[in-house]
Amino acid sequence: MNKIMLIDDEQPILNALERLITRAGWQVSTFTDPLLALHCARSTTFSLVISDYRMATMNGAEFLNKLNKIQPDIYKVMLSGQAGEEGIISAINQAGIQHFLNKPWDSQQLLSLLEKGVSEFEHRQQEQVKLNKTTLSKQEVNAWYEEALEKDSPGITNVRRNSMGWIELDGV
Repeated sequence: MNKIMLIDDEQPILNALERLITRAGWQVSTFTDPLLALHCARSTTFSLVISDYRMATMNGAEFLNKLNKIQPDIYKVMLSGQAGEEGIISAINQAGIQHFLNKPWDSQQLLSLLEKGVSEFEHRQQEQVKLNKTTLSKQEVNAWYEEALEKDSPGITNVRRNSMGWIELDGV
């Protein structure tokens, strides 16, 4: 199941977001402390994060930039009523957010955004799995090469070695 991380230093905002998102069937983890959220992100994979911009210990752009280093594929949403143009630009440039929402938010828009964000996260994860499957180890490359040689020249890879490890040839 996809997990959503919510980070805001105002507990009433977190409560409202958590109610809305859990009623829609999502699993939610809430944090008022950005450092605690970063610690949790080291052991739990989240599909999407919604972060406030203005928080007491660090702003949302700084938080998302640090989170990006831990979970680079996470879909990042900034939520703020006080960020201003400079804050939004900072969040985009510094943290690479995918979406910005103003407080108060539109619930339907937020839920649609969750669907989109989780879908994009899953797509990136699937692409990463495909990439990992197409990257061969040295042993896999050698096995593939031997198989190709055998198809081209049967018996070419069947060699005898003497006790010293040298290749012995018949009839030479």
